[in-house]
Amino acid sequence: MIRTLLTIATLASLASLSACEQEAAKPTMPETTKIAPPAKLVINAATLPGALATGDGTDLGDNVLAWTLTEGTGEMLPIEPTTATMNISAWSMNGTQFFGGGDGPDELVLPTGNDAAFSGWSTAIGDMKVGESRKVWISAKDRGRWPLSGPPQDVVMDIELVSIGDEPAMPSPLPGKPIADASRNGSSSGLRWYDLTAGNGAPLAIGDTGTIQVTGWYADGTPWHASGALPVSITLNDSLMPALSEGLFGMTPGSARKLIVPPTLGAGFNPLGDVPPGSTLIIDVEYISPTEVTASADNS
Repeated sequence: MIRTLLTIATLASLASLSACEQEAAKPTMPETTKIAPPAKLVINAATLPGALATGDGTDLGDNVLAWTLTEGTGEMLPIEPTTATMNISAWSMNGTQFFGGGDGPDELVLPTGNDAAFSGWSTAIGDMKVGESRKVWISAKDRGRWPLSGPPQDVVMDIELVSIGDEPAMPSPLPGKPIADASRNGSSSGLRWYDLTAGNGAPLAIGDTGTIQVTGWYADGTPWHASGALPVSITLNDSLMPALSEGLFGMTPGSARKLIVPPTLGAGFNPLGDVPPGSTLIIDVEYISPTEVTASADNS
């Protein structure tokens, strides 16, 4: 009887010990770490230049806020990059205006993608409908290509979407070399061009040097490029105006092209010299020959 009681007591002790070991072996659940929500963008709309806006605005992401000024009733901008006609007034946060003026907004034909404009642009306009007007504030934080030179500054734009896929109004005939029966080519960047004369030899590639002739006009036919048809040596790289980098690529010696250049590839949003911001440019370019001389074409 005593032995039986001892056995029972021993088993109970072992069971108790085993239970303690199992309890000790249970994994400890880590404490849940609370992740703070991202800080809400808050901009006092009353302090922004341009059209009056009220409320906190809509956070579109990518450090972009938007205020609807007029509802749109037409087609929405497509997801795929295209071009669109817009009325735009724009300012830096120090109050400097770089689109629009005393006579109202600038009517511009612009690509809708970031690659052809600047970081945050497609976010700011992506869900607009034809007829819509909005005010957007775009932070300069963590940006690549930016519409302003100098120290990073946030920008404010009043934008009206007039139409989708329209081309800029061009004089007829276009200034410079005649187009004749040349067909028009285009890319998603917004650049349009006509191949006027065929050439022979190795096509221009990135990093190549060559001698070209460039003549330019504004969209209304007014002469633009100061150097006229004087030959200039260039290197096909980022030192060139973006329209020339793209437009010269693949040209062979003796060939000629006529380029229709949107503002984002030429005059830009804050250009050097006396070229008005937002200007559409027409450029006749001829690739004369390869050269060993390395220089940059005049960007102004």
